[in-house]
Amino acid sequence: MPDKKSTADAETELASFFAKYPAAIARLGKALRKKLQARLPGLNEIVYLYESQGSLVISYSASENGYEAVCTLALYEAEVKLFLAHGPQLAASDAKKLLQGTGKLVRYVELKSASDLERAEIETLIAAALKLSNVQPKPKSQGSLILKAESQKKRSAAAKKPATPAAAPKPRVVAKKRARAPQAKR
Repeated sequence: MPDKKSTADAETELASFFAKYPAAIARLGKALRKKLQARLPGLNEIVYLYESQGSLVISYSASENGYEAVCTLALYEAEVKLFLAHGPQLAASDAKKLLQGTGKLVRYVELKSASDLERAEIETLIAAALKLSNVQPKPKSQGSLILKAESQKKRSAAAKKPATPAAAPKPRVVAKKRARAPQAKR
């Protein structure tokens, strides 16, 4: 379940996530986010912070589930990637062979500047991902900003708790059959 926060609080927290990255990467990520919001109106932004992998992930989804995203913006220490759903099926729309990766569900394009999203070949990939996902942006609608970073941390902390040892199993008692005393013959 997404964290219940006001939009202002969520934006402030997201800004603190961007601040964890080098300035150039943070600026690029913010600019790409703005362009994706304009390109994908009405879609929710689901935010995950994967500190163990050093990545900030913003998924664009018609639902509140990041795994149902059409595309995902991922910031790393030294690069920014745009992941697209239906990656293997997008190969037919990828005339310039920009898609990278071998995932069964998604493929990615590395983005060097905010203007990369305006390139015709990347727009073609986004349009194809929308079509394959059966999602239509809603031009006069605004999606929600959903921070799942906190609930993700709670799950992670719960997973790291040491398991309580189970009680030692009780020994199984097996009754042995007594040998019968031989019967006297009559």
